[in-house]
Amino acid sequence: MHPILLRFGPIVVPTYGAIVALGWLAGVSWLVSRRGDMGLSKEDVWDSLYWVFGGAFVGGKALYFFLNPGAWEWSFNSLRYGAVFYGGFAGSILFGLWYCRRRGVSFLRLADYYAAALALGHGIGRWGCLAAGCCYGKPTALPWGAALGGDGASRHPTQVYESLLNFALFGLLVCCALPRVKDGRWRPGSVLACYALGYALLRFALEFLRGDDRGAGALGLSPSQWIAAAVAAVAVAALGALGRRHQ
Repeated sequence: MHPILLRFGPIVVPTYGAIVALGWLAGVSWLVSRRGDMGLSKEDVWDSLYWVFGGAFVGGKALYFFLNPGAWEWSFNSLRYGAVFYGGFAGSILFGLWYCRRRGVSFLRLADYYAAALALGHGIGRWGCLAAGCCYGKPTALPWGAALGGDGASRHPTQVYESLLNFALFGLLVCCALPRVKDGRWRPGSVLACYALGYALLRFALEFLRGDDRGAGALGLSPSQWIAAAVAAVAVAALGALGRRHQ
């Protein structure tokens, strides 16, 4: 773990924040490079980004405090730390829908590109979790286990697993799904549905290896696994509906 990247007297630059910012920058840069495909100007891309990332922040914090009510306090730190991915995902969709409705642009067309960018940025951001020592796995005897969790135990580096799987998902979306939407073989929205299904499956599987507090779930599944299962079901239904409409 390496939680502090730089220190200048009283000023501390956390590694987690720096790596998450790098992931955000990579995702944004990729989106800006695809603005022509989205039919947006550079200014429109940035305008949409403010709303989508604003929604991600609001949604991620809201679900985090809902699941961890004792974590709330009236302080700057309560805003800096703690978020739930699926809350941010839902918030970004709601704010994105509002933006597209206001501007009269296709939400599904933009969402296909944002979904791919999210996989890229998320893949980078998980290395920040590794540096901070959060989101760690269960103890393991495998040779690539890492001392995480604060007890010195060798644990699954689930942050790395998720990062690599997100990179693979990004590659599949960009190389296989997006070209099919661009040439008309698939309908707009198909990439978003593929992303939602792909991430739900990988997240559901990786939750079995997580060793940090996963919250109170039911039937042996964590809250994130229940959300992932619901998202996967919606994504499968969406893909089926999009396929039928294209026939």
